Amino acid sequence: MSDHSNNPADSAKSNNPLKVAIAVVVGVLALIIGIILLTRFAVGTHEMGTNVVAANTPEAINKRIAPATMLLVDTSKGAAPGATPAVISAPAANSPAVTAAPIMAMAIPAALPAGSAAPAGGEGVYKGGCVACHGAGIAGAPKVGDKTAWAPRIAQGKPVLYEHAIKGYQGKAGVMPAKGGNVSLADADVKAAVDYMVSLNK
Repeated sequence: MSDHSNNPADSAKSNNPLKVAIAVVVGVLALIIGIILLTRFAVGTHEMGTNVVAANTPEAINKRIAPATMLLVDTSKGAAPGATPAVISAPAANSPAVTAAPIMAMAIPAALPAGSAAPAGGEGVYKGGCVACHGAGIAGAPKVGDKTAWAPRIAQGKPVLYEHAIKGYQGKAGVMPAKGGNVSLADADVKAAVDYMVSLNK
């Protein structure tokens, strides 16, 4: 009888350290590859920082902070007495002066036509410019005579109405350009026009 043993348990014991070493090496390699793939997935395949630089250019910043809507007012055109101001064409969207797409553009007369006398005080200011928006309800302006629309505004008090009319205001309902788009008006004239409109809507 031979001393040679064919016991499977003995051969498994002799090969076991080699198999363990191979399994450890394969496991470590798989872990490294997994970490690399996960990192590439999380970071992406593009170069880091290029999008941040592009997002912080002056053009990109201006585009992000530009107003959603804009009202363009042309005070250089007169209007016939009693005529409703016409909507005029807006400048091209690629015009350097325009940073947002206007929702409308309109002509507000700078003065009454020659030969007509302007009424004094707030009524004159109203008829000389404010009526363009507040007469027709353009750009969300409360129409004179619509007491329901004016009531919550009047309830805020005249100091708030004066501030919105003089400095301009953008609310949920619409836009009020500073001094109705006529920056040459004195604050006292704007306040007089506000007083006149409030008196018509009480």
